Amino acid sequence: MKTILSTKKLSLAQKEHLLNAQLAVVDVDFITTAPISFSVTEKEVVNAIFSSLNGVKAVLDKGITIKNYFCVGKRTESLLNELNIKVEHCAPNAKALSEYIITNHKDKSYHYFCAKDRLEILPNALTKNRIKWKEIPVYKTIYTPKKYEQEFDGVLFFSPSGVESFFSNNSLTGHSFCIGNTTAKALKKYTEQYTVASQPSIENVLVKVIKHFKSND
Repeated sequence: MKTILSTKKLSLAQKEHLLNAQLAVVDVDFITTAPISFSVTEKEVVNAIFSSLNGVKAVLDKGITIKNYFCVGKRTESLLNELNIKVEHCAPNAKALSEYIITNHKDKSYHYFCAKDRLEILPNALTKNRIKWKEIPVYKTIYTPKKYEQEFDGVLFFSPSGVESFFSNNSLTGHSFCIGNTTAKALKKYTEQYTVASQPSIENVLVKVIKHFKSND
């Protein structure tokens, strides 16, 4: 039986999906997050951008009033919907969200609630197109690397931070699988043997894993 390492904890259903395909799985969080102190001077934020669940949770805990929500990722959108919050627009990644804003809402200004070590994709696109935006870091990413002597047949990556945390203590001999192109860019520094999910979701990564090992049996 092949053994897979996931650099993010998986749900029971997700692990069973791999086990049913005759793939053993070890799942460990290689990164964690922690809220940081921040403040908003405005009584109401008109347009807010969120690129992750962590940003949403940090802001909602503060009780900040927001009129329009723009977000990245179905999981972020689902959390907002569960709280009966209408999402103005949800995009699969930061590049797609920036393109939507540039095309449809270029005249508006935005608060971008993000990680302290956020990526440059969305900020660069907004700045280049002269869109007004204010960056508000609300959480930080913390590496929690583990060292493994075991060689895995496949390793799953879900963020550039997860990639860096893994390779800070480990090397790679098997195939890699990643959730999107931004993660793939980080991974490319260490290996050329990787597959990118066709949609940015954990489930789609698992589909790619199962197809890869079935075709290589």
